[in-house]
Amino acid sequence: MTSSSANSSPPVLPNQQSDKPNSTKFHKAKVNLEYLALGSKASIVPASLTTRSALTTTRYVVKYIIRRLIRYAKYAAVGAAIAAIGGGLLGTLGSGLAFFAAPGIGVGMGIGVLTAITKFGWRHRGNYFRGGIWEGWSNMKERAQAGHDGSKDEALDAAYKEEERRKNENKQKRNDVWMRI
Repeated sequence: MTSSSANSSPPVLPNQQSDKPNSTKFHKAKVNLEYLALGSKASIVPASLTTRSALTTTRYVVKYIIRRLIRYAKYAAVGAAIAAIGGGLLGTLGSGLAFFAAPGIGVGMGIGVLTAITKFGWRHRGNYFRGGIWEGWSNMKERAQAGHDGSKDEALDAAYKEEERRKNENKQKRNDVWMRI
């Protein structure tokens, strides 16, 4: 039995003591609560590896939940402040402006018409608007899927653009020569 108790002893830091396995339940509860609150900084650590693991996991979960609750409380406080200021401002400005700001039947109809026109225009746009920046991104995706190196592709693109620029420059010089004759 001494060999099994020696194998399950926790790694003790220089300033920590290991809990005795035959201590009272009250003492074990105090040690567990201290370890839960302070983590590895506790002066006495629980003797069982399972207990230490469970307490460490519980500590991390509780810290995560508290952080999330604080985060959501901040969002709620900011939202409440904005709603209070906005409601007070809308009430102060009067019913004339509130008629346009509040979504009534007329505003709803206007938003619906604008949405329909926008959707129709987007679906029936010409080929002029279909290219441009989106075309460049699709080439990048194809190159990445083919396994090309980005830096080599950039160098090739730069060389290709320089070659195109030279061709256009030479073509313009030839046109200028023919214009002189």
